[in-house]
Amino acid sequence: MLIFYKGDTKAVQQVLQKIMISVLAIAAFNPISLTATAQSTPPAGVNIPPNIPEQIETIPKNPEPLPPAEIPSPAPTFPLQTPSNEQLPQQPSPTTRKFCVKQINILGNTVLNNRIAEIKSKYIKCEVTFDNLIELRTRITQLYFDNGYVTSGAFISPDNNNNLANGIVTIQVVEGQLEGIEIKGLTRLQEGYVRSRLELATKAPLNKKRLEEALQLLQIDPLLEQVNAVLTAGRAPGLNILQVRLKEAPAFNGGIIIANNQSPSVGSIQGSVYTSYNNPLGIGDKFTAEYGLTDGLNLYSLGYSLPVNARNGSLSFRYSNNNSKIIESDFEELGIRSDSESFSVAFRQPVMQKVESELGLGIGFDVRRSQTYILDDIPFSFSEGPEDGKSRVAVIRFTQDWVKRDATRVLAARSQFSWGIDAFNATINDSGTDGRFFSWLGQFQWVQQLSPRTLMLARLNTQLTPNSLLSLEKLSLGGVDTVRGYRQNQLVSDNGVLASIEFRFPLSNQLKTVQLTPFLEIGGGWNNRAENPDPGIIASLGTGLRWQVTPDLNLSLDYGIPLIAVKDKGNSLQDNGLYFSFNYQPFR
Repeated sequence: MLIFYKGDTKAVQQVLQKIMISVLAIAAFNPISLTATAQSTPPAGVNIPPNIPEQIETIPKNPEPLPPAEIPSPAPTFPLQTPSNEQLPQQPSPTTRKFCVKQINILGNTVLNNRIAEIKSKYIKCEVTFDNLIELRTRITQLYFDNGYVTSGAFISPDNNNNLANGIVTIQVVEGQLEGIEIKGLTRLQEGYVRSRLELATKAPLNKKRLEEALQLLQIDPLLEQVNAVLTAGRAPGLNILQVRLKEAPAFNGGIIIANNQSPSVGSIQGSVYTSYNNPLGIGDKFTAEYGLTDGLNLYSLGYSLPVNARNGSLSFRYSNNNSKIIESDFEELGIRSDSESFSVAFRQPVMQKVESELGLGIGFDVRRSQTYILDDIPFSFSEGPEDGKSRVAVIRFTQDWVKRDATRVLAARSQFSWGIDAFNATINDSGTDGRFFSWLGQFQWVQQLSPRTLMLARLNTQLTPNSLLSLEKLSLGGVDTVRGYRQNQLVSDNGVLASIEFRFPLSNQLKTVQLTPFLEIGGGWNNRAENPDPGIIASLGTGLRWQVTPDLNLSLDYGIPLIAVKDKGNSLQDNGLYFSFNYQPFR
C-alpha cells in the first residue's frame, strides 16, 4: 500500500542501500526544527536567501509518547486457593447455659478495629448463649473475608470456660501471614526482582485483593509473558505459601522502519533500524538503540534504564547524536550543515500504581549542544542567540504523568516543567535569547471505544514560556505526528498549541487488521521576541489507512489536505500531503 511519486524512487533505493550497509549501527531520534533568522555575517560572496529551511541548529526534542491508542485487554485473574476454616483451632463444645457478658476481649487483630468494636458491642449483654458467641466469631471471620483477608479468621479461646462466670469473653483472631514465596520458571531475570514486588503486597495480614493486584502488575510487566499463581495452606493455622510460575518475555526485539517522516530539507524518506534488549544484567534493566538516515541526515541514539526499587522506580540514561546537511537544490551550494548531540539522565517514580491507573513523578537533567556551519566548515549562526553557530543548554526537567484505563476508555496526561540553567557551558549572552529560560509542556490524550469496532483518539498538546527560546527548546508543528498535510517542522515557535481528533474504523472482521482513520488536526504558534511565524496557524483534514499485514508487519498511509495555505511549498510527498510508513519487526 506504499505510494511513491516518480521523483522519490531513487531516494528510496538510496535509503535501502544505506540501511544494508549500516545495519550494524543502531540509534535514532526525531529532529525538531528551529528558527532561521540570520545573525552572523556571511562570508564574502555568499548570499543567504531569506527563506532558509527550518532544519538548522537541530536537536531532536519530541515529547515523551503517551500510552498507545488502544483499549487494554481485561486484567488477568489468578485462582488463589485459600485455607479452610477447619485449620483454625477446635472450638469448645457448645452449651445451652446462658450467662451475662460484661466484657469481650478481641486478641490478635491489627486491622478493622472500629468495625470489630461495633460488632462486639451488640453482644455485651445478659442472656447470651454459647451459640451467640459462635455467631460473634463467625461475623468477625466474615468481616475479614469481605475485606480481602481470606486467610484470616477468629475462634473462641478455650480460656473462656474459666472466665465466663466472671462475664469475660475472649475471641482470638488469627491473621493470615505468608510463610514463603516459591518462584519457578525464571531463566535470566533474578528472583529478587519478582520477590521484592510480591513482598510489598504480602505483608501481614495477608490480603487477597492486594496480592492479586501485585500479580496483575507483574502480568503486564514487559519482562514477563505469563504469570500463574496459587496460594496454598502452610504448616500452621494462618500461614500460607505463595507458589508463582512465570514465563519470561523474549529478551531481544528489533525491526526496521521506512517512512517519510523527516523534513524534506534534509531528505524526508528515512530508513531506521531499531533494537532493544531486555534484562541484560538480570535485574530488570533494558538497553535500546536506534540508527536512522536520509540523504542528508545521519542520526543515532542509545539508551539504558534500570529499576532502582521494588515500587518500579527507574533510572534512565540516553545519548543522541545527529549530523545533517541541507540538500534542497536552492540551498545545497551553501554547504549548510549541523552537528548536534544530547545527553539526558532521568529518574521516575510511580507514586500510585494499579492495573487500571498510574500516577508518576520524575526529575531529569539534559545537556544539549548544536553547532551549525556554512560552506561545510565555517561556523555560522542562522538565528538569534547562538554564538558562531554554537548553542548549548543545560536543563532541569520535572515531569508528572497520569493514565487511567478501563474496558472502553484510556485517559492519559503528561506535564513537564523545564528550567534552563547557567551550567555546563550553557549559552549565556545579552541578546535576550539564551540558555536561561522556563517553559511548560502539557499533553493530554483520550481514547474512547465508540462501538465494539470503532475507536476515537483525541489529543491536546501545548507549550508555554515567558522567554525567547533557543532553537533547541522550541516547539515544531507540521508533519505526520502533529499536523498532517504540511511538511515536517512547518511551523516553529516558542509557544504552541496542537489539537487533533481521529477515528479508526475497521474495514475487516478483525479490529486491527485494516483500519480507515479520518482525522482533523489544527495547530498554532507564536514567539515572545522573534517575529511570529507566517502563517501562525495550520490546519488539515484527511484520512489514513492502517494495515496490519501480519503481527510483525504494519503499513500505514496518510493523506492530509491543508486548510491554510503556506508560502514556499515544495514538491515532496509531504508537501503534497502524503505520508507512508513501513514497519517490520521480525524480533518481538
